[in-house]
Amino acid sequence: MNKIWCFLLIVGIFISIFTGNINNLGNIMIDSSRKAFEIFFQTGILILFWGGLFQIAIDSGMVKRFSQYLKKPLKKIYPELDMDSYAYELICSNMVANILGLGAAATPIGLKAFKEMAKESSNGKTVTRSMLTFIAINCSCLTLVPTTIISLRKLNNGSSSFGLILMMIATTSISTFLAIILDRIFYKRSKL
Repeated sequence: MNKIWCFLLIVGIFISIFTGNINNLGNIMIDSSRKAFEIFFQTGILILFWGGLFQIAIDSGMVKRFSQYLKKPLKKIYPELDMDSYAYELICSNMVANILGLGAAATPIGLKAFKEMAKESSNGKTVTRSMLTFIAINCSCLTLVPTTIISLRKLNNGSSSFGLILMMIATTSISTFLAIILDRIFYKRSKL
């Protein structure tokens, strides 16, 4: 990765020399660094804020109550998973975080859920059907309220139009549906 960055930096310097922008190179480097830090700082604050709110929801039991509504659909998606296990609770927390558009909060919960599923598997070293399904659903990331995207757009003076939100809901719903369908197809094929 370091070689790629060095290559890009050298190419950028040569391009600025050949295009006559060598005088602006210093200003561009400083401005780009400042802008990168601002985006990093703003994103970090958003992650802390939404992650904190989500942790409050977990601690208050709200996520656990919501997971009761997910029990029937998740039983069909994860048939061999015990619905009273800690892994199930973590899967529900991960799904709720993704539904609310809190990908940064969902990631550590998803990793914990995966570790719990590994503990509950027969030998702990073999990937189970539930683990594969969880990866497929987590990568498709059903999002009904894209809070992180809306917040970033607001911070950068972008409009958070309703049409964009509807498109995100539609695309994430379709991708999650397709992930579940493909997971079932490949699972049935592997049984043959």
